[in-house]
Parts: sequence; structure tokens; C-alpha cells
Amino acid sequence: MATITPGPLTNDWRPPYKEIDCIMVDKVYASCSKIVTATQTVHHKKLPPCCIPPEMTSGSLACTVDLSASSCGVGAIVPSGVDSINNITYTIATVVDVTCADGTSTVPITLYTTTTVPLYNPDGTTPQCTILSGTCSAVILPNGQLSIQVTLCLLLQTIATVQLLVPSYGYCFPSDCQVAAVGVCPPSTLFPPQS
Repeated sequence: MATITPGPLTNDWRPPYKEIDCIMVDKVYASCSKIVTATQTVHHKKLPPCCIPPEMTSGSLACTVDLSASSCGVGAIVPSGVDSINNITYTIATVVDVTCADGTSTVPITLYTTTTVPLYNPDGTTPQCTILSGTCSAVILPNGQLSIQVTLCLLLQTIATVQLLVPSYGYCFPSDCQVAAVGVCPPSTLFPPQS
């Protein structure tokens, strides 16, 4: 490995590192978290018989989000008009398990929705989406149908595999997504060129 001389540390609270390695990593170019909700009404004919007894015209049923069966992917990437910032639309399929009124049978139901966020997405980066957590509610309507609402916490990122020479000092936490793209974010001169 070539000899590398580290620069001076700018913050005294950081311990000096003892080694510099060249590592291949997925670098996060943009990252934000977002709460997304979706609501769907399920006709009683799509539920098992007696899942909602005819005499039940109100109330709720137990509902849980199946994160392992749910998915979030990229649906469309549209330029925002600001260099390297694209409006990325994610498509989300959330699988929920609703427990019928008898308490024994469970019905899987899939809710679909989309969300669009502006993210720094230069050439060579790949948008990704992860469903971190989710909750749901299932409310019985007076007409015997079921209204299901899910609330999801998403982690939205743009990533590229790169070689880096960096020490590690902890974890990165995403900020809230921007409502709209404002100026160049981050600027193209955010980091100095590497040799």
C-alpha cells in the first residue's frame, strides 16, 4: 500500500487514528427519512365468511404490518431542473395481517401507495428504499366494509459503491426529506477532489 500522510485533526475531541485503510463501501450520497400513510377500503366479499359478523357495524380488528413481505422500490426518476437532484418516486406495497373478529383467522391484505422526494442523485448512484417500521389500524365501517390505514417509516437513499480512505467515528443519521429542491444540494464542491 502506498504511503499516506494523514492531515491534522480539526476537532480535538476526536481520538487520533492509528491506521488508514482503503476500503470498498456503499457510500450514501443522500439520505432522509419520511413517514408515509396509505388507506384502503376492503369490501366485505373479499374477506372470509364471518370475518366481520353482520351485527358488527362499528369497532376495529387487530392489524399488524408484515415488514418481511412488504416492499419498497423505485418507480420513476424525473429530473428536477436542479443539477444532479432528481424527483424520485418510490412504489410501496405494504402487507398487513388483519385478525378476524373470531380471533383465530388472519387475512393478509396488500396496500399500494407511492411517495416522491427530491434527492441528490448524480450519475453512478442508485436510489434505494427501506421500510424501517410500520403500524396499521383496521376499522369496521357501517356498511360492513373494512377501512385499513398504514403508517410507515421509510429510509430513502442514493448509494454508490466507492473506494474510501476514511476513519470511522460513529453512525450517520438521516435528516427529514426536503419538501422541494432548493438550489444545489449538496453543492458539487462539497468534497475536495481525490487523487
